[in-house]
Amino acid sequence: MARLRNQPRRRMTRNEKVGVASLATLIGVAALGVIAGVVLDRLLDFDDALDAGGEWDEGGGVHTRWQ
Repeated sequence: MARLRNQPRRRMTRNEKVGVASLATLIGVAALGVIAGVVLDRLLDFDDALDAGGEWDEGGGVHTRWQ
């Protein structure tokens, strides 16, 4: 074991650097996607807009304009 500790570190090859950078990029993009999804979920409430069963204009303002 002592012999392994005294060996100098091997430098990464170009392909290894590209692989590590690609993996880091994928993880970063995935993290940004999750964060953006959580933020949009918190900011936008789609339940009311996509509720086809109820009256979308409860005040009747648009409905009365078209009659």
